Amino acid sequence: MNEQELLKQLSLGNREAFSDIYSKYHRGIYNYLLKFSRDPAFTEDLVHDVFLKLWEAREQLDVKSSFASYLYRIARNTALTQLNRIAIYDTIRMELLRRITGGPADQSLLNGVESKNFDELFRKAVDELPTQRKEAFLLVRQQGLSYEEAADQMQISRNTLKQHLSLAVKSIRDYLLEHGSISLLMLLIAF
Repeated sequence: MNEQELLKQLSLGNREAFSDIYSKYHRGIYNYLLKFSRDPAFTEDLVHDVFLKLWEAREQLDVKSSFASYLYRIARNTALTQLNRIAIYDTIRMELLRRITGGPADQSLLNGVESKNFDELFRKAVDELPTQRKEAFLLVRQQGLSYEEAADQMQISRNTLKQHLSLAVKSIRDYLLEHGSISLLMLLIAF
């Protein structure tokens, strides 16, 4: 099947066409994105995001020039967006730590009482999570497992795990907003 036929089949939701496109472009997109991130695990996440975007936009696919250029543009934009988010997050985190501690961003300078209150509220927020969200959060954020390892352990797909994590973080944030002070919420954002 030629590329134009693959794209036509993709736009109709043909999973086999999607799989063929994924197989054809995965390695190239991975190598391209690795130059941006220099982190193999993060790069693999970016690659999955690129192909997820392609799948989600399949019905509106309107490739005027080459499909490869189109796909690499999606990859570049995805990488830049994610890397900008990380940079902004790190900048905000360091500024919040500086303000909270009144000095350099050193966790050891945090007020012990405030830190203890945060730990208690945080533990309660995690305990309130539904079972699968809690398990996903604990495996990835506290045990340090990769998405793939946690998904395998929970016997769910990687995307389902990411959804559980996203909802867990939102629930924890909402809990802290409702039950804690703004400085405690800032600590959650900072860490």
